[in-house]
Amino acid sequence: MYSNVILRLFTAVFAVFVVTIDGVDAAPKKDKYLYLTGSTPQGTSPIVVAVKKGFCKKRGLDIGFKLFTSGGVAAQSFIAGRGDWVVTGDWPAVRTWIKTQGESDPIVGLFPAAHYTDLSVVVSKASIKKASDFKGKTMGVWLGTTSEFFAAKYLDAYNVPLDAVTYKNIKPAEMVVALDRGDIAGFTIWQPFGWRSEQVSGKKVHILSTGKGFFTEYMVTSTRRSLIEKDPDAVSAMIKCTQDASDWIAGNVDEASKIIGKHFKIPVDNVKQMVVVQNFDLTYNAPFRKAMDELNGFMMSKGKSKKKVNWATNFDSRGLRSVSASLVK
Repeated sequence: MYSNVILRLFTAVFAVFVVTIDGVDAAPKKDKYLYLTGSTPQGTSPIVVAVKKGFCKKRGLDIGFKLFTSGGVAAQSFIAGRGDWVVTGDWPAVRTWIKTQGESDPIVGLFPAAHYTDLSVVVSKASIKKASDFKGKTMGVWLGTTSEFFAAKYLDAYNVPLDAVTYKNIKPAEMVVALDRGDIAGFTIWQPFGWRSEQVSGKKVHILSTGKGFFTEYMVTSTRRSLIEKDPDAVSAMIKCTQDASDWIAGNVDEASKIIGKHFKIPVDNVKQMVVVQNFDLTYNAPFRKAMDELNGFMMSKGKSKKKVNWATNFDSRGLRSVSASLVK
C-alpha cells in the first residue's frame, strides 16, 4: 500500500518536472486570457500563430481573441477594462499610455510587436504622379491615426505645404470607395486597403508610395501594470510563445499565411505579402523609442497628446527582462 502511494507521488512529481523542462512556464493565474486586436495582421501574426499552433498552450497559456475594427477601437475597449493584452498601432498606444498615466492601474507598453515601412501606403488616382500633384486636391486620411502622420511626413518631404491639400477624415474601407468614385484624389493608410483599392478600381488607381524612407510604423502590445506585477508568469509565457511563433513563421511562411488569413478572413496571398515585410523583433531599443517620440511630438503639435511619453513610467520592461536581458537595450 505504502509503496503504491510513494509510486504515485513520484509519478506526479516526475510529471511536473517533465512539463517544466519541456518548456511550460510556471503558473499563470487564470484559466483563460483575452487578447484584443484590430482586424488586420500587422503586429498580431505571431500571437495568432502562437495560439493556433499550440505554442502558448505548451507554455501553460490559454488565450482567446477579440477582434475590433481597428487597434484604436480595441484600445478603447481595453481602457474600459476588457482583456488582458491589447495590440495597437503606435498612435493609439501612445494615446492609451498617456490617458491612463497617473491612474492606480495604468496601461503600459509591454513590447513592440512588429515594425515595418512597406505596409504604409499612399494610394492615388493614376493621374497623380508625384506629391505636388496633390496641391489643390483632397486627400483621404483617418485623423487621429498614423494615416494622418504619414500624410504629413510624405507631403513635407516633398515641400508640399499641408494647407495646400484638403484632408477628408475617412475610415479605411470607405477610402477605397471614395477614391473609386472620384470623391478624393488619394489617401494614406496601411495595407491591405491599398491592394483592395487596386482590386476595386483597377488601372484607375495606383500605389504611389510606401512608408519606406518616410517613417517606420510600430505595432505595440500593451497591458495593465497590475498584470506584470501580479501575474508575471503569464506575461513571460506570452512573450516567449510570441517569440516561438516568430521563429516558426520565418521558416513556414506559406502555412503561417494560411493560419493568419483564416483568422482575419483575408486572402492568403495578401497575408503573405504582409508577413514577409514585417519585422517581428520584440526588442525594446533606441530606434523604437525614437520613432515613438517623433510620433508623439507630431501628436502634441496637433493638440492630440498633452504630454510627452515618459519611458520610465509609460513602458514597463520587466516582462521582457524576465525572458532575456538582450530584449532591453
